[in-house]
This record gives sequence, structure tokens and C-alpha cells, in this order.
Amino acid sequence: MMQKRNLILEFWRFLFCMAVLGLHFFAKTDLNYFHAGYLGVEFFFIVAGYFVGTYYSKYQKGKDIKARLKSVGHYAVSRLKRLYPFYLLALLIILVVRTILNHYTIRDFITVVKSCLAEFFLLQWTPLGNEVLISAGWFVPVVFFGGIFFVLLLAITDKFCGFLLAPFISFFIYRYYFLLIGKIDVIFSYHSVVRGIAGIGLGVFVYFLCNEMKGSSLKILEKKRVRLFFGCISLFIFLGIFIYTNYGRRSKIDFLVIGLYALGLALLMKTNIRVPQKLERVLLFLGKITYPVYIFQMPIIELIFGVLQKH
Repeated sequence: MMQKRNLILEFWRFLFCMAVLGLHFFAKTDLNYFHAGYLGVEFFFIVAGYFVGTYYSKYQKGKDIKARLKSVGHYAVSRLKRLYPFYLLALLIILVVRTILNHYTIRDFITVVKSCLAEFFLLQWTPLGNEVLISAGWFVPVVFFGGIFFVLLLAITDKFCGFLLAPFISFFIYRYYFLLIGKIDVIFSYHSVVRGIAGIGLGVFVYFLCNEMKGSSLKILEKKRVRLFFGCISLFIFLGIFIYTNYGRRSKIDFLVIGLYALGLALLMKTNIRVPQKLERVLLFLGKITYPVYIFQMPIIELIFGVLQKH
């Protein structure tokens, strides 16, 4: 009775969070692990886009444009409540950590806060951004503003966004970075939000595609063995990507991985394989701690290596 969410998805969210954490942790050591851990972030963008699609179905589908536009504010408030408290706490923690490790005076502290003020308002990706307290924190404003962008676009254009605009925007952005730099690991300035919009848009499209196929030609997926088969394919796709995050490098293969993410997510959400009851609590727990682990990783890593350097 507990399983209302896709708990296998929660497991993969946690695992790809570990890939990102591995990238940040081992980058400060002589050990060369999780070179391509940055690709874990791409999984979160696509999943975030998928759930923008579920938000559309719940609050916008079948309603007039006035009601759809009103739902944009509801989405923004709900996401802010979900994302911002941990985000703000992480910023405060890293300020304390740096104050202790670097022996800041009151004047030093005020100077640092002033230089990073935009980050407190999720605006480090704008021209207002300057110094950055938590480099990994760029993910939060990208998910927040990228999600609002597509919820607003859905409110204005309805299904046209899900089936045409979202995939077109994603393809255009991915093609731009494929031709420009041959990788997707861009996190500076406005590029971070543009990258996020690409992933979120792809996730929106995956949702609309899956929803459109519901009860149609894919009735074959109702058969347990067939669902298990496609569920296993998604498992192998995600497992392969996770292994690749340890050995890969920034290259044009990034874009192949993004395509595989979309395919794996579509198969996973369409098959929705149930897990044994004994695993439900474990996977639900992993899903719940994924965001806190992601957001607090940098303050903890900085504290660990700061203390080690002092000794």
C-alpha cells in the first residue's frame, strides 16, 4: 500500500546523486573517479521535466488559459517551499565553515556576503552573480526557473508545448552545445539555466509521449512479463550510464547519454515495476534524502578537506 511513487526511480535519483557527489569529492584528491559524474545532473533535469508534465496534467489540463496561468504562481510557490529551505541552510553552513577555516573577521564576513548576495536569491546565473559560495548550488535556481519557464509555456500553448515546443527547444539547445563545445557540462552564467531548460524540456516531452501512449498501442505493456522485460532494459540503460560516469570524459558522448536517459525514463515510467515490500521503505528513504544529500555535499566536502589541510 505504501508504493504511490515509482520507487525504482527514487533509487536511480539517489544513485546519480552519488555520481555527482563522487565527482565533487574525488576532484579534490589524487584519485580519478567519477570523471563524468556531472552527467548525473542531467538525469535530474529530465526527471524534473517529467514531473512538470505531471503538474500540467493535474493543474492545467482541460482548463481555460486564465486558470492555467494562475497555476504558474502555485507551481512557483510550491517549488520554492520545496527547494529553498535546504538551499538557504546550505549557504549559511558554508559561510560558517569558511569563517572558521579562514578566520574571517566581521569585515571579511560582510564582504563575502555582499559579493555572494545574488546567490541567496537564486540569481547567481544572472549578471548580478559574482562570487559563488556553493558551486553545486547552481542546480537549484536552474530547476526552479527552468520549471517555471515550461509551466508558463504550457499555460500559454497547452499541449502544443509538450509535443512540439519542448522537444524543439531541447533539440535546439543540445545541438548548439554539441556544435559549439562538444559537451554539455556548462554551469557558468546564463548557460547553466539554458542547459537546464534543455533537460527539463526533454523530460516534459517524455511525459507527454508516455501519457499519449497510455491505453493505446502499448497495451502489451500490461502483460507482466513484457513489463518486466522493458523494466530490465531501463535498468541496464541506467546501470550502464552510472558505470560510465566513473570512466567517461567530457565529450560528444554526453549527448548520447542524454538520449539514453530519456529512453530509460520512458521505459521505467511506462512499466512501473513494483518492488518487494521489504525494499519499499529503503527506496523511499533514499529518495527522500537525495535532495538534502545533493545540497549539503559541498559544505561537508569543504569542511572535510579544510580540516585535513589544517592538520
